[in-house]
Amino acid sequence: MAMVFGEGDRRAGHLSEQATRLYGAIAGQEWELVDTLQAADPNARQELQAWGLISDEETPIARDPQQAIRTLVTQELAAALRHIELVATMPDLSRDLIREYRQVQLRASEASVYLADQAEVNARLRDVVGDARREILAAQPGGPRKREVLEDAVTRDRAALDRGVVLRTIYRDTVRDHPVTAEYARTMSTRAGGRPAQYRTLVGDFERMIIVDREVAFTSDHIVDDSPPHSAWLITDPAAVSVLAAVFDATWRRAQPWTGEVRPSRRSQARSAGTVRPDGVRTSREEREVMRMLCAGVPQSSTAKKVGVSKRKLEETIASLKALWGVRTLNELIYQYALSPDRLVDDSDTLPVTSAVTTEAAE
Repeated sequence: MAMVFGEGDRRAGHLSEQATRLYGAIAGQEWELVDTLQAADPNARQELQAWGLISDEETPIARDPQQAIRTLVTQELAAALRHIELVATMPDLSRDLIREYRQVQLRASEASVYLADQAEVNARLRDVVGDARREILAAQPGGPRKREVLEDAVTRDRAALDRGVVLRTIYRDTVRDHPVTAEYARTMSTRAGGRPAQYRTLVGDFERMIIVDREVAFTSDHIVDDSPPHSAWLITDPAAVSVLAAVFDATWRRAQPWTGEVRPSRRSQARSAGTVRPDGVRTSREEREVMRMLCAGVPQSSTAKKVGVSKRKLEETIASLKALWGVRTLNELIYQYALSPDRLVDDSDTLPVTSAVTTEAAE
């Protein structure tokens, strides 16, 4: 069976015996022998043409073998150089392709979505926060916020709090020196007639994140090369979200409670040696006296006697305080009071209790 000629034979560096005999017949113009040899092995002519030893005309012409070999060598060297250059670029090409592939896979993942555009980030965030059912956790390390940003947040946060959603936010400690951010925190943490928001501040760096219902999280990007400053990842993978929530909880425990008090300047601190009444206080002196006793574990019957009101009036006062902080249980009330600026008020230099609480009880 005749073998089919290919480049492998040429690159092996030899001609077949049939091709060598055919070349001799063509060079000697022995056309009858040429016909006989071609009939015996049709591939021999293709072999000679591949080597450049004969023309591709119907009646072939034999070429100078030295010139043909030189041309062939030049072609093979050029091809070899191209292959060497290709091999040399393969590592860089491989790295680029792998990086692009990984980024595409990450962006297409059902559990994580890369959001490069700030408008898209804000739109997705509004949708997710607007659907919150139980809890919103926000870590905002960027420092003081702009007024227009906070004004937009008030409506959104109030709607969530009115639905009974717990809202906890961690800010950088520098917000305590920023009146605009303090005003927002004071408004949201001292709101009457509903659940208040909770704020804490922390000195130092921490990761930016927003977690909704411990099911969906938004985090800053640490993967995509040269990503825009406001890019983010939307994460729904339960394992990843639970880890982020654990990180938030640990950061929250290290942070200091804040209800919007503006930190006194050094000059004002030097002028005042006593306790500075912080902004955001909502309770009366009598209500604070009740809260101090409750925090100390004094029974309600004894508290009523010490404050000078009936048990029914004390119950009404406690109910009013629960409504003020938007809580349902006594333990929740004590906890919220412990976080509030009200606990810092010094009532020791005021007159004895002769307030409307006592007067109403007497009536």
